[in-house]
Amino acid sequence: MRKLSIIILIFVIGGFWGCSSSKKSFESGNYYVSVMQSVSKLRKSPNHKKSRETLSQAYPMAVDYYQAQVTRMKDSQDRFKNGKIVDAYKMLNNMHDEIRRSPAALQVIPNPEDFYNQLKYHNREAAAERYTAGEEAFAMGTRPYAIEAYEHFIQSDLYMPGYLDVKDKIEEAKYYATLKVLVEQVPVPTMQAGLSAQFFQDQIEQFLFNYQDNEFIRFYSMRDENLKDPDQILVFQFDDFVVGQVNNQERIIEASKDSVIIAKMPKSSVQSETQTEQKIVICHKPPGNPTNTQTIEVTASNLKAHLDHGDEIGPCNGDSGNSSVSVPKEEYINVYATVKATFRENSRQVISRGLLSMRIMDAKSNTVVFHEKFPGEFVWVNKWGSFNGDERALTPEQIRIANQRPMQPPPPQNLFIEFCKPIYGQVQSKVRSYYHNL
Repeated sequence: MRKLSIIILIFVIGGFWGCSSSKKSFESGNYYVSVMQSVSKLRKSPNHKKSRETLSQAYPMAVDYYQAQVTRMKDSQDRFKNGKIVDAYKMLNNMHDEIRRSPAALQVIPNPEDFYNQLKYHNREAAAERYTAGEEAFAMGTRPYAIEAYEHFIQSDLYMPGYLDVKDKIEEAKYYATLKVLVEQVPVPTMQAGLSAQFFQDQIEQFLFNYQDNEFIRFYSMRDENLKDPDQILVFQFDDFVVGQVNNQERIIEASKDSVIIAKMPKSSVQSETQTEQKIVICHKPPGNPTNTQTIEVTASNLKAHLDHGDEIGPCNGDSGNSSVSVPKEEYINVYATVKATFRENSRQVISRGLLSMRIMDAKSNTVVFHEKFPGEFVWVNKWGSFNGDERALTPEQIRIANQRPMQPPPPQNLFIEFCKPIYGQVQSKVRSYYHNL
């Protein structure tokens, strides 16, 4: 029951809103919108009383309003008055058509008036006035006026498609309105066998020959035989060019880290703190004769030196007990010390860079109207290394580098492509900004 009440409420609000909108439009003087809203409501609810009342009032007032506009424009000196008359008649015909498509609206306005004959006449007159304006602008002989002429001819064709020779006029005006730019790419000097700039040059041309930011700019290839008289010449040339410059470096770093756990030992191995220095029980393996092990005590300060040449904390396995050292079984404790390592880092950089010059020349005067240079660089880096000492003294990055091996750099062609990528982005941005409003 509650859901049913909500649904009914939604319909009531929708109906009230539709009626309220058309009534509000009528009261604000927007008779055309009021008519269209009323008809739309009657199409859904043919017996809607408020919409019928609003339509009966709004339609005649809308007709009077637009007919008054037509009369006023006919008496005016406006150069394009027929185009504005066409707009008024279109509004009148829109109301006529919408009412005809609604049986309920036809009951309110049985004979809506159409103005198609008047619209046809003034469409021709509007096409003529735009055509004349286009010819006058084109006769001025400059590119800005050719753009203006093109827009007039386009509008003329919209009023009456195929009016006189307007199609040819559109093409002619578009040709002279378009800034024609010849693209010249100076070949990259061959500094290495097999190196080609064709990939970069193809990217530049693909961008330029598909340029659509400004419909009055067109770029032409040197291979295009259709262009006889360019307005500008766009020249791309590498002023500086290096691929594969190698830079080798080596660093030696003495690494250390404090408070590193170097071993665990039985608590019984450490004598009383009241003594001058702690003693630790270890299994000593004499240099040159590691099998002749012996359980001994060493001071804590000498422990690491013994561990470094292979001794172990705790008594030797299988000790007969003849040693004077007594090793009770107890829990183990950590032994801390400073660990050290000598880290050797090798680095190889392969540097590739170039400087692209972009010049825009006026084809008539052969003068430079714009010049800018765009740098690009790509650095390929390979790091590898080694170390002596305790690995725990190294950082995670040093350990990663120590596990690397020397690598061969990419082929020169790949290096060239990589350093050209930032240049290509800069060229795109500059071309767009320069030609956007020309």
